[in-house]
Amino acid sequence: MGDSVLDTSLLDTATAALAAPRIHLASPADVPFIVEAIAAESREGHFSCDCSRPEVVSGLWHQIQAIVSQGVAPLPDARDGAGARAFVVQVDGANAGFAILVEDTPGSWYRRLELFALTVHPAFRGRGLGRHLVTNLLRDSQSALVYARLAFGSAAMAGMLKSCGFGLGARSGQGSMTLEFRRPVVLD
Repeated sequence: MGDSVLDTSLLDTATAALAAPRIHLASPADVPFIVEAIAAESREGHFSCDCSRPEVVSGLWHQIQAIVSQGVAPLPDARDGAGARAFVVQVDGANAGFAILVEDTPGSWYRRLELFALTVHPAFRGRGLGRHLVTNLLRDSQSALVYARLAFGSAAMAGMLKSCGFGLGARSGQGSMTLEFRRPVVLD
């Protein structure tokens, strides 16, 4: 993934502690961070899963472990086995947020991806890390279309995604909206 380059010669000692964010493909060691972040955000109403139920948390662990270790998302129906990747953004070696990309259907990586989950830890918000993560994933995924489903109440997430080039999508449903990023078509 594209790491940001920061010219530290331009920084004074007071701001030198702010390191450039680093994005990496999630490893098994990142699974607890991702699951705990989803559970915390679900308690705030940002994810639709009910992490107060042990069986939901167990299923979430299984899903994230499969995404991280096998590169596939165990999902219902036609999406089962879709390719998936989880990414973690770190600042000064600390996990600050994550994103998960999942194929819309198995084999659709370069045609249609879902930004399946994204969050930045509250202690790291307001620093542009979500935007940094999304813009790098959009660039590196090379998918023609990336979409994100979110609750109507997720104004901050909607604003951030719109600042990355997302616009209102066609698959909006009851209680949620879909935002889409379409890669510009280059004509020869």
